[in-house]
Amino acid sequence: MTRKKPPILKMLIIAALLFSAGYIAFRVPQAAESFLPFSRTLRAERYTYAPTVTAKGTIIKSGGQWLAVVAVNEGDILSVEAGQPARLSGAALPDGEFSGKVASVSDTAYTSTFSAASAPVTVVDVTVNIDEGDEALLRSGYSVTAQLTTGEERTVNMLPYSVIAQDEQGEYVYVLENGVAVRRGIVTGIELSDRTEIVEGVTSEDLVLTNPETLFEGARVRTVYSA
Repeated sequence: MTRKKPPILKMLIIAALLFSAGYIAFRVPQAAESFLPFSRTLRAERYTYAPTVTAKGTIIKSGGQWLAVVAVNEGDILSVEAGQPARLSGAALPDGEFSGKVASVSDTAYTSTFSAASAPVTVVDVTVNIDEGDEALLRSGYSVTAQLTTGEERTVNMLPYSVIAQDEQGEYVYVLENGVAVRRGIVTGIELSDRTEIVEGVTSEDLVLTNPETLFEGARVRTVYSA
């Protein structure tokens, strides 16, 4: 018995269905990639840092020597001592042009209110000899801000706060290892306005992932290498 050949239209429909199925099967894994967490990568930045204390006060002249007398908060006074360098600035003083050294630290504390809106604080007067700068620009009574360097300069690793997460186990970040997110516990140190020192847990060689709130241990990650 002779078999009938299937109509050409039917063959075309079957071929189209098979192609479509194969195409979908091929595309699904790639489509699934779009559901992976997205993150950029960055490295801890190296910063040169020296601890400082900032205090406000007044310019005076005594025995031919120009001085800055500034009020240091009691919480900072233990780190201040004679001989430490000071950088001075103010509304009438060009920033960075005046400097000196701590001459003395008062042995008396007192309560001060810096403005009508601020609460009283306990402060200690610190006197700075002004050694560098154009004395012709100075006037007794000028307001001044002193930045006192209270420790040795050192180099530190720092990360922005946005890449650091915290739970009951402590602070941590996610680093990229072999294409997946790996949780890394960290110890932080000094804090700046937008970043903090990383004392332990991450080096400048690690690729740290952004968006920690979207990640989890072992997650495959779509990354944009921005380090």
